[in-house]
Amino acid sequence: MRFLGLVLLASLSSLHAQTHKPAARGPEPTGPTAVFDTSMGRIACRLYAKQAPKTVQNFIDLAEGRKDWHDHLNLTVVHNTPFYDGTAIAGIPDGIRGGDRYGGGEGDANGSIPEEKIPGVTFDRPGRLAMATHAGEINSSFYLITLHADDEFDKGHRGAIFGQCDDAGVAVAEKISHAMLEVGNRTTKAIAINKLTIVPSGQPMPPVAPEWDPKKVVPQPVPPQPSNIPTPDPTGPTATIDTTAGTLTCKLYKEQAPIAVATFTELAEGKREWTNPTTHVTTKKPYYNGLHINRVIPDFMVQQQDYPNGAEDAGFSYSIETAPNLTFDRPGRLAMANSGPTKNDTSWFITDAPSPNLNDKFTIFGQCDEATVKTVHDIARVPRNGHNRPIAPITIKGITIQ
Repeated sequence: MRFLGLVLLASLSSLHAQTHKPAARGPEPTGPTAVFDTSMGRIACRLYAKQAPKTVQNFIDLAEGRKDWHDHLNLTVVHNTPFYDGTAIAGIPDGIRGGDRYGGGEGDANGSIPEEKIPGVTFDRPGRLAMATHAGEINSSFYLITLHADDEFDKGHRGAIFGQCDDAGVAVAEKISHAMLEVGNRTTKAIAINKLTIVPSGQPMPPVAPEWDPKKVVPQPVPPQPSNIPTPDPTGPTATIDTTAGTLTCKLYKEQAPIAVATFTELAEGKREWTNPTTHVTTKKPYYNGLHINRVIPDFMVQQQDYPNGAEDAGFSYSIETAPNLTFDRPGRLAMANSGPTKNDTSWFITDAPSPNLNDKFTIFGQCDEATVKTVHDIARVPRNGHNRPIAPITIKGITIQ
């Protein structure tokens, strides 16, 4: 099955579609509370000190300045200084992420740490606080907070859970994630942790910390991409995708992505034979009719990810196609999903926000109109389950090419 990789440091809601009180599963945290006072409000998370003692202690020691850490910018070891205060927060699909003082995954505190798995505790609810995975290992300082039940975090081994944030904190994290993702994590002013305080069990919450000097936030924000960089206009045919959730209209980049456009249009119109890899039956039936938009993540994308008759893939693949200045700099990009640079097939997605992290990793083969961008925005926020599948199926009724 082709997943569009969640790359925003990877990988991702109907952020109000699921209750923040799922059925009880696994132990509840009973340790101290980590209080993140941020530029956009307070996030309070109770820590699993009993179940993940080493992870929690590492986090507390960094937060309180009781553990030395590496300053990758000045190439020094820092003593007696809180690590997280004044650090920037990034948006990721279904969450936020931080703990990188340099940027680009290069500014961690002390490399990796051993993973502590808590039996029965998964990414089955919003508000999971986890040490994030980097290069396949649990990082010593990179953290993430989730906004929705999302088993892609479990399947992708994206982090080791060590805390649970309250509903009010999830709402703040949601605001931060949206604010950052709608501009592709490129902004003129960073959203940052003003102060991270560890509050022992039974103790009152501290007063709200003052704002950190924006000029001293690390890393400094990446500014928006200049608007004067020319981007090619699509000159190919127009695809009209009729779904049970509305019509999607996209002009295709036939010149820049000829293989993807030919694959999509010929399969959509029934002009290309294809063989079902499950039944081994060859047909020219319009390929997409009856399939579904079955993966939706707000501030990221909506994806047609299923295959006829429950197949796991399309039975063929081809390489990505890129073009100069054709990037994920805006919502409404129609692109082919893949599981690697030579693994395009038939699964496609439409972006809900600028996603520069996807540049050069996926084939953009169309740009959708403003009405479609609004429809995609709505589809991305329909009620969904923990697999990011819409509760009410969204079916493709047909696709016309003109």
